[in-house]
Amino acid sequence: MASDQDKIRSKLETKVFDRFGKTVTLKSKSLPVYNTRGELESETTVETSITAVPYDITNHRQLFESWGTVSEGEMDMAVPYTVTVNADDGVVVDGVDYLIKEISENLLPDNVVTIVRLAKSHD
Repeated sequence: MASDQDKIRSKLETKVFDRFGKTVTLKSKSLPVYNTRGELESETTVETSITAVPYDITNHRQLFESWGTVSEGEMDMAVPYTVTVNADDGVVVDGVDYLIKEISENLLPDNVVTIVRLAKSHD
């Protein structure tokens, strides 16, 4: 018999992620390799396509409106619980590069979804 969180995850998948989700690219960094002087020698990035639901998008046209704690160039995004994300991972949404600024797991009981705050990358 399925647990309550499995039922919630399944409903989120079909009613939210399948219906409103957008395919985005997650750029996860590997463990960095340092030389004997402590300098970064290499760091690779693994790109994966995931389905996520961006929301609370704030841009320059909304600069003078009150939008809570989301600053210009930021947005929140819901990610399925099965996707592992880390702070400073990159995310490409509609061709725009963002960095994961904050991660809020367990917003709902039993980790059924992960919420991340994205900020536009300035690279």
